[in-house]
Formats: sequence, C-alpha cells, structure tokens
Amino acid sequence: MKLFSVLFLAASFALVACGDDSSSSAPADDNGSSSKTKYDCSVSGGVKVVYPTGGETFHLGDTITVVYGSDVQCSGYRFIFKVNEEDLGKDAFPNSVGPEEPDGKTCYEQKIVLSKDLAKASNEAIIRVAPYERQNKGADSEPFKVKE
Repeated sequence: MKLFSVLFLAASFALVACGDDSSSSAPADDNGSSSKTKYDCSVSGGVKVVYPTGGETFHLGDTITVVYGSDVQCSGYRFIFKVNEEDLGKDAFPNSVGPEEPDGKTCYEQKIVLSKDLAKASNEAIIRVAPYERQNKGADSEPFKVKE
C-alpha cells in the first residue's frame, strides 16, 4: 500500500510538471471565449483561413487551432502543412475532416499537431485548407514560423 501511495504521488507530480507551456494556442477572444466569436469567417465561393493570422511562432510538437470558414459543399477538407508557398505540403490527416455542409458564415476549428512527421522548421510555413473534391477552392493561412 505504501508503494502504491508513493507511485500515485510521483504520478501526480509528473502530471503537474507536464503543463502546457508551449506557444501553441487555440485562439480566443479577450474574454477567453471560443475563437468563433473573434473572427469574420464569412466567405462566398470558397474557403477563408482566418487563423493563423501571420507572424505567429510555433514549435515542433505544438498544436495549432486552424480557424476557417467555407461555403463549399463537399465530403470534408484537407489540411496541408506547407514549409512555404511553393511546397506541395503534407496532409495533416489521412482522411477528410470538417463540415460537409458549411454555411459560409460560421467559423470552424481544426486542431493540427505540428509533429516531426508533418512539419519542419520554417520562417514562412502555411496551412492550406482545401475542399476534398474542389482543391481549387482552397485557401492558405498567412505565413507563420515553426521552430525546432
């Protein structure tokens, strides 16, 4: 029983020590509310990526909450990490994600982990959000930095 108590106590300290001190963020408004109230995601005829807004700095391993709007009816979206605008990029997910019937007014959020398998250090990284069946209707985030 004593060993169990020691292990439990050690595990508790480990959980506290592993707090989230990274620069990753789910963008929120000044009141800590969801980012859905902070951004204008209105769009007609495509996708609009409103976060990252550009200039942010993230680190490998961080989670980015991509905020976007769309009115393209489809079977979901691709989220593509690109080292720069010319890069073909890598898909963040093996399958499509996101709404199938977006309304062109609502902000949608998708969390993306900048894993070493997906992302690389860059001073001009972007996230592309593209409807699966209509890639030409996609849009890019503004450039941001990714550090080791």
